[in-house]
Amino acid sequence: MKTQAVVVADDPVYLSWLENAAGANAEFSLIRPLDAEDLIERVQMMGRVDAAFFQFERANLDARLSMMERLVERMPDIAVAGLGADSNPDVVLAAMRAGARDFFVLRRDEADVAALLSKLLRRSQTVSRTQQKQGRLFSVFASQPNDSIAFVAEHLALACAAQLPKSEPTLLIDIATPPGAAAIFLNISQSYSLLDAVNDVYRCDQTLVDTAFSRHASGLYLLSLPEDLIGRPQFVFDDFLKLLQVVRGLFGCVVVAFDAHWPLDCIAGVLGQAERSLLVSDQSIIKSRHSKYLLRALRLDDCPLDRTALLVDHYRKRLGLEPENLAEILDLPLYGRLSASVGHGRVQAMNAGEPMFSVAPKEPFCADMRALASALLGSQERMEAPKAGLARLFG
Repeated sequence: MKTQAVVVADDPVYLSWLENAAGANAEFSLIRPLDAEDLIERVQMMGRVDAAFFQFERANLDARLSMMERLVERMPDIAVAGLGADSNPDVVLAAMRAGARDFFVLRRDEADVAALLSKLLRRSQTVSRTQQKQGRLFSVFASQPNDSIAFVAEHLALACAAQLPKSEPTLLIDIATPPGAAAIFLNISQSYSLLDAVNDVYRCDQTLVDTAFSRHASGLYLLSLPEDLIGRPQFVFDDFLKLLQVVRGLFGCVVVAFDAHWPLDCIAGVLGQAERSLLVSDQSIIKSRHSKYLLRALRLDDCPLDRTALLVDHYRKRLGLEPENLAEILDLPLYGRLSASVGHGRVQAMNAGEPMFSVAPKEPFCADMRALASALLGSQERMEAPKAGLARLFG
């Protein structure tokens, strides 16, 4: 059965080019709709339509984006692609964000158009199946904003990425304060931020991930707040929760970093989705008190905390509250502890924009993070403390 496709273009050269390049396996119809609603009506009258191609130029960009968005919203089963005289990156990215799953450049790679069209249709048919798969979701949070949230989450995500197969990529979502901390620690300059992804949640697919999401040299993907953001970000939190659901269908593991300066229902929404949530605190009285106040508020709001556990950061023996005592005070199970930096490794890593795994690989913190990732990925109730000193040597 032939592929039925419509071509929304001002210049008929795109129609003839696609017909010649695709061969006899596809039939194309050129249409010039007045607006998005006119396009929907025309497509509905045509009966079966497998694919739609939209010609983009700077002069018609906004109008075509509106048409594409409306078609994707009303008829998600139709595979959508962009057309252009060149591969202008701004135009291509705008098309992808509007729902395009590919972008074809006029008179380029003509021999591959048929194969690309076949791939486009297969991708469309597997979108629903892909989104049914659910990757693992872990959240790392604290009662008050601090840079340790993003730092711990970053290293957890890196350790998970190193332990998972390449077919199950890892995504780090940093929505904590200070904004953009994870991007700074990984030395990543974002052109596409978490705010963009939230706005594009209903058009988020593998193509958008491949073309827009930032990626670290390790293979870790990142969505972070813009580092120049002043104040709290403004977006619909329900869309953020929807984004978490979508990316779980696209990644093998998702790590979310956030602080508790959100409404309780928003915090509960993230905790409700996560397989395991780690409340990060150090051994200080002030951190423990604020953590206790947060947990009390969540419990009064009937937020389920059965998958939430305590993670003690910057741990030093006999320096403050011992992890077991802190867990008892907070009425949370203790998941594990992360060793304090022996020297200035943590600060050096932050300032260098490189992970501790590279800057100070022999730091106990690195072994702790790998053990933490192994415990979470293995669905353990608690991480096993790595052996230290002579015990590690003989082990």
